[in-house]
Amino acid sequence: WHCAAESVQADPLLTESSVAANRFAVHGEASPVCSVVELRAFDTGIKYRAAWGLGGTTLSGHLPRSATLGDLGRDIRSQVPNPSTRLYLMLPESESPVSPFQVEQPLADLM
Repeated sequence: WHCAAESVQADPLLTESSVAANRFAVHGEASPVCSVVELRAFDTGIKYRAAWGLGGTTLSGHLPRSATLGDLGRDIRSQVPNPSTRLYLMLPESESPVSPFQVEQPLADLM
């Protein structure tokens, strides 16, 4: 770590606590897939519906309008009893999972 460039060492997304709180899997990691099938903004916040894993267990939730992709990932993980701490999150109409570096992206930007 001490050999990394200063810009990498200073990146807030790469601090130990940020990495531990990030629920998004990196390419090649053995983690379940969750597909968000609906994201809707309302005056009271953002509602979502998602399908968890191959069985397609339906999950849903309500987040504040200020929520980020990281908040969505943490909310989804809190609903599923599974030993995996990370997940591949697929957004509607996306062919690639959310990157761990998108954790701070506001959900409102996606609607």
